[in-house]
Amino acid sequence: MKLTRRKLLAGLGWAGCPLLVRSGFGTTWSAQAKSPARAAFDLDRRRAVMDRRLLGAFLEHLGRAVYGGVYDPGSRLSDENGFRKDVMAEIRELGVPIMRYPGGNFVSGYNWLDGVGPKEKRPTVLELAWNSIETNQFGTNEFITWCRMVGTEPLLAVNLGWGTPEQAAALVEYCNVEKGTRWSELRRQHGYAQPHNVRYWCLGNEMDGRWQIGHMPAREYGRKAADAARQMRAVDRNLQLIACGSSGPTMATYLVWDREVLEECYDVVDAISLHRYFNNTGETGGDTRRFVALNLDMEQQILDVIAVCDYVRGLRKARKRLWLSFDEWNVWYRARGGDGKRQFAPRLLEEVYNLEDALLVGGCLNTLLRQAARVRVGCIAQIVNVIAPLVTNETGLLRQTIYYPYAWALKHARGVVLDPLLECETYETPNVGATPYLDVAATWDEKTREAAVFVLNRDLDASRELRLEWRPAPTRVLACETLTGKDLKAVNTFEDPKRVVPQPWEAPAAAGTMRLQLPPRSYTVLRLGFA
Repeated sequence: MKLTRRKLLAGLGWAGCPLLVRSGFGTTWSAQAKSPARAAFDLDRRRAVMDRRLLGAFLEHLGRAVYGGVYDPGSRLSDENGFRKDVMAEIRELGVPIMRYPGGNFVSGYNWLDGVGPKEKRPTVLELAWNSIETNQFGTNEFITWCRMVGTEPLLAVNLGWGTPEQAAALVEYCNVEKGTRWSELRRQHGYAQPHNVRYWCLGNEMDGRWQIGHMPAREYGRKAADAARQMRAVDRNLQLIACGSSGPTMATYLVWDREVLEECYDVVDAISLHRYFNNTGETGGDTRRFVALNLDMEQQILDVIAVCDYVRGLRKARKRLWLSFDEWNVWYRARGGDGKRQFAPRLLEEVYNLEDALLVGGCLNTLLRQAARVRVGCIAQIVNVIAPLVTNETGLLRQTIYYPYAWALKHARGVVLDPLLECETYETPNVGATPYLDVAATWDEKTREAAVFVLNRDLDASRELRLEWRPAPTRVLACETLTGKDLKAVNTFEDPKRVVPQPWEAPAAAGTMRLQLPPRSYTVLRLGFA
């Protein structure tokens, strides 16, 4: 179809020149039906410097994420610390830059003191967020040790549910002060002479949710977060503090919550959090064409929260500009049960991911890359067993479909995010309107002189040609892979672990203009080298 300018503007929400339409996901031009798409890249046209923490992950005391996931003492697959060696090797190979812990809903009922000290003296408690039994055999020190072993940076959340600002400050002192104080000396007694030096901290979790232990109104939380921030900074001035933002656009208080919280604590925090889980039921009606475009809703959510942050900045006449932490995001809608039935490490939220889920995860990664100017931290939720790319059993490890786009981003997205001009045919979807068939993100690493292009083809039925125009021209093709298949519902299992895996894809020769043929319902990465 041929799109009118009116339809494009309605769908993308930007009034500019008569031919170009700007949006959060690049520049889209109207196009004739079935015409090849075009992406023009200039290595000097850049959106942002990418913070690698954008591609982080999340580990919560929930289901089998910790116990049976990263920590499984007694298993032949575990080391002397009880850490699963296969999980550690996978995460180390992935290069996950930051890991959020210990929650999630769990943190709002967690006493960090229960999880430190001699293991035989740690209490077994009823954990109220998921109604499970928590043995506290894995706690703060084990997590920090594990992070160092897998090469990731810790992002700790403090309990601002029933927890107090004083308890939060005590945890910072325990982790970051070298010696000579009450809590630093306690850490040293526990066998950790050197401080952990944790820099990034979340001030609670989803406090706008009525499901949350200690749920409170926005201004009450904002004042509590401000108090915690001041006390925590008194212990360590080098902290990066993330206020708890709205749990998502479906909340009745969405954006109002963020504004009221920031009006109370803007001056003493560095960022605000965003959360989002996607489904292919209620919000799409089971329409996969809409489902694989939900990353554009994620993009709009980011732009909405940026607008609120900058509004409060204006009200406060502040020089500081907040950044965003999208520290929970993923597909999640099938395994919704939340009752642990007072079991230890019950099977909770063990989502089984298919090909269409992987396509949307690829799109979400594209969105995060495009918004890297303000989104500095991102955490796919979670890393193992619970709504996760990795799954364990007694004998080994499985890579789910969503593992592959995440692994590509970790491996190839580096340096700066480029700002391509995209010309592409569109189709209509509810809420978004004109939706490009192709979703493109790209990065450029000056050190290695390599570029990576990530392309989601939302066309479920037909291949799409993408003409890549480069300035300057690349000199070599380093790799080209695609994730696709005939069955959108196909999944990987322990019995059939390679049903949905990347395939090498024929790339055009490196040149100033390259024509890449993209298979239907696919996510593709192209790596290029420059002289």
